[in-house]
Amino acid sequence: MGKNKNTIGALLVLIATFTLTIKDSADKYLMLHHYHPVQILWFRFAIPALILAFTMRKEFVVSVKVTQWRLLARSAMFLFCALVSVIALKDIPLNTYIMIAQLGPIAYMLAGILFFKEKFSGLRWGATLLGFCGVMVILQPSGSADFNWMYLLPLLIVFAATGYNLITKTISSDVSFLSIFINTFWVLGCVASVLLLVNPSWWVTPHWQDVPYLLAVPIVTLVSQFCLIKAMKLAEASYLAPFFYFQIVFACLIGYWWFGEVPTHASLIGGILIVCAGALLMLKRSPAKKTSTEQA
Repeated sequence: MGKNKNTIGALLVLIATFTLTIKDSADKYLMLHHYHPVQILWFRFAIPALILAFTMRKEFVVSVKVTQWRLLARSAMFLFCALVSVIALKDIPLNTYIMIAQLGPIAYMLAGILFFKEKFSGLRWGATLLGFCGVMVILQPSGSADFNWMYLLPLLIVFAATGYNLITKTISSDVSFLSIFINTFWVLGCVASVLLLVNPSWWVTPHWQDVPYLLAVPIVTLVSQFCLIKAMKLAEASYLAPFFYFQIVFACLIGYWWFGEVPTHASLIGGILIVCAGALLMLKRSPAKKTSTEQA
C-alpha cells in the first residue's frame, strides 16, 4: 500500500510541477503583452479565493477567522515572491528562472541551521557549495556592462520563499494547512483588488486571444497547490523530492515551444550542478527510512 501511495504522490508532483510551469509561462506571456503585474496577481489570487468561497464555504469562513499576524506576514512574503516572479519572467528565459528557483531546498536548509540550530554536516556544506557554483555558472557575473541584473531576481524569490516557509513552521498546529492555504488566497486576493481600485489604470481590458492565458493562471494555480498538498499527505517527502526537478524539463520544453527559448550551455551546466546539489541533500535523508513521515 505504501508503494502505491508513493506512486500516486509522484504522479501528483509531476502534475503540480507541470501546471506550475504552465502558470509561469502564462505569466511570462501576459507580461510580454503589456499586462500589469497587479492585474496578473488579481487573476492568480482573487479568482481562486472566490472559487474557494463558493465551493468550500465552511472551510473558507474558518480560514478567514484564523487570520493572525503570522499568516499576514507569510502572505506578505508570498506576495513579494509572486510580484517579483512575474516581473523577472518578462526578461529571463523560463528555463533559467526555474533552474535558479531549484535552490529553494538549499536555502531552506541554511535557514534551518541559522534559525532552528539544525546540524550542518560536511555533505550539506558540499551541497551548498555545489548549488552556489551552479548559480554562478548560470549568471556568469563577469562584471561587464552586458550582465543582466534581472537574473538576480529569482535569487530574491528563493530567499523570500524560504522566509514564508519558515513563518509557516512557526504557525500554531491548531491552524490546519488547508486554512493557511485558503487564508493566503483570501488575503492576497483582497490586496490585489484594493490595489486595482486605488489605481484603475493598472487594469488592461483583455484582448480575446489573451483570455485563455488569464484564466489559466487561477486554474493551474489551484490544481498545482491541491496536488502538492495531496502528494505531501500521501507519500514520503524523500521519495517525492527528485520528481520536483522535472520542472526543469518542463520549463525547457515549454520555453522552447512557447517562446522559442533554447537553453544555453551555461544554463544547462548550471542546472545540472543545482540538481546534483539537491541530490546530495536527498542522499543525506534517504538512508533514514525511519523518517518516512517527515514532510518537506
